[in-house]
Amino acid sequence: MGSAAATVDRGTPTGKIVGRAAARPAGRPRIPYSGTQAAPGKRVGAACPIRPVRRLAAGEPTRSEAMATQSAPDRVAEQGGSFSRAVQRMFDGLAPRYDAFNRWASLGLDRRWRRVAVAELGLPPGARVLDVATGTGDLALAAAAAGARVTGVDFAPSMLRRARAKAAASGRALAVQVARAEALPFAGAAFDGVVSAFAMRNVRPFLDDVLREMARVLRPGGRVAILEFSAPRAPIVRFGHALYTRGLVPLVGRMLTGEREPFDYLNRSIDAWDAPERFGARLARAGFAGVRFRLLSFGTVAVHSGTRR
Repeated sequence: MGSAAATVDRGTPTGKIVGRAAARPAGRPRIPYSGTQAAPGKRVGAACPIRPVRRLAAGEPTRSEAMATQSAPDRVAEQGGSFSRAVQRMFDGLAPRYDAFNRWASLGLDRRWRRVAVAELGLPPGARVLDVATGTGDLALAAAAAGARVTGVDFAPSMLRRARAKAAASGRALAVQVARAEALPFAGAAFDGVVSAFAMRNVRPFLDDVLREMARVLRPGGRVAILEFSAPRAPIVRFGHALYTRGLVPLVGRMLTGEREPFDYLNRSIDAWDAPERFGARLARAGFAGVRFRLLSFGTVAVHSGTRR
């Protein structure tokens, strides 16, 4: 087979190559060792090609940065980081499988919940409606299907790209814009209705600011409808719901997305969320009258509504 091939000395601390290098034709440049090791008894060289180092594209996160994006917002905040930024990164990362998870986790009931929220607005066709934290646009498109002129805002660009694609596929008009819920880029009294679905837990550190912004952009007499999770009141339902959300939901979430931490965060955020009465009091302080809530699906979800004073 020619001159002796180089082998890896696995007894040395560094695993360095020892022995004589394989002969190479005159004039061929020597290929520097890249760190690739051969299995015992195998040759290093042509039979064991050196893999080139892949360079990161502009703006592409490093492995450590990518792992950091999976940190749950509440854990990030506990470590002194930005809760809001962690939420944004989390949803940007979940965007490709977000709709599939929603359909599965809600057993398909999320479509009905959104229709109920739109009906709570009680607005005529042509009304101007803002969907705060629109995500992939399901609630916005439900409002558009009812005849509203809808604008959706979210601070996760990946989610908005999917909202645009879904709107185009459905043939419904939907304007979307990157914006923060606590600093909406609209004039006062610009909308007849404001909706939001399952987003208030994710703005918990500045929730009252978000509710005041919703009131600001609504005209007097305008309507708000907000969907959020709720703790079931019947003990047997509460027990079954806890088993489902703490056991099965994170498992399936990991199967669909490859991540578990966002779904553990989901459960913690539900556990820490306001009772419907307490959230209703927040809406009243933000400038809404006639505040009420309606429990759906055995009390696991609540739709809150009110009228801008």
